[in-house]
Amino acid sequence: LNWFEHVGGRTLAIGAGFGRYCDFIGRLILDVFAFVTGRSQLRKRDFVALLQATGPQALGIVSLLSFLMGLTVAFVGVVQLQQFGADVYVADLVGIAMTRELAAVMLGVIMAGRTGAAFAAQIGSMRVNEEVDALTCFGISPMQFLLLPRVFALTLMMPLLCVCADV
Repeated sequence: LNWFEHVGGRTLAIGAGFGRYCDFIGRLILDVFAFVTGRSQLRKRDFVALLQATGPQALGIVSLLSFLMGLTVAFVGVVQLQQFGADVYVADLVGIAMTRELAAVMLGVIMAGRTGAAFAAQIGSMRVNEEVDALTCFGISPMQFLLLPRVFALTLMMPLLCVCADV
C-alpha cells in the first residue's frame, strides 16, 4: 500500500470507531431515559453487589493511594518551601492540592484501572461464553441488564469516594 491508502484506511477506521462510540453513548442515554420513565428496572440484589464492589471494596486502595499522594506532595512541598522559609504552609499546600485536584484525578485513575478493568473482564467473559447473546435471545437488553447498573453504581459511589479521598 502506498502512503495515501494507509492514511485513508486509518482515517476510515477512526471514523468507524467514533461512530461505534456515538452509537454506544446514544444507546446508553436511551436506556437511562427508559429507566427514568419506568420502562426498565434494575435487579436490586445485583445493584447492591455492584455498589459494594465499586464503593466499600475500593475504599482501602483509594485511601492508601490518596494518603501516599498527600505524603509525596508534602515531601516535595516542604523541600521547596524551606528554601523560602515558608515550610509552615505545607499543610495548606497539601490540603488545597488534594481537595481541588489530586484526589479527584487519582480517584478517576484508580477507578478506571481497578473497577473498569473488572467490569470489562466480567462482560468480556460473558461475551465469550455467549451469555450476552443469550440475554438478547430472551429479549433482555444487555445494555439495561449489564451496563446500566454498573453506570449507576459508579455514578453513586464516585462522589462518596472522592470525599473519602479528600479527607
